Amino acid sequence: MTEKFGVLGTQLYLYAQGQDCSEVGFEGEVKSIGRNITFEKDTSDWDLVFKVLDKLCEDVHKELDEKRFLFKTVTVTVRYENFETHTHGRTLPFLTSRLEDIKKTAHELLQPYLRPERKIRLIGARVSSLVSFEKQTKLA
Repeated sequence: MTEKFGVLGTQLYLYAQGQDCSEVGFEGEVKSIGRNITFEKDTSDWDLVFKVLDKLCEDVHKELDEKRFLFKTVTVTVRYENFETHTHGRTLPFLTSRLEDIKKTAHELLQPYLRPERKIRLIGARVSSLVSFEKQTKLA
């Protein structure tokens, strides 16, 4: 390969062997920020579920703040003990970065999935429809 292609031949040979030492990079734009957690033991302790959901919302909000984004959509994910999974979101009529908006919307979205006969295995919270603070136009 080197005789035929020179230095590039060596690189092509290594690629063909599945060897590539170049850094993996992320070039795309962030579309959503989310967190989820699988409970150690499936639960129907709704106080615990809401406490964990609040912590997930706080973690999402922290990253949202660090990356300087506003959001418009909140989504929750619920997985029951039988692995049946539901994802439900709501788009707000305004852009926001407030933790209270994430928590309030997530609580409302979770409520229909709290059934006494069903234990929850996993809970998740995500925000999307992101807009950078820098791209947000100011009202004059």
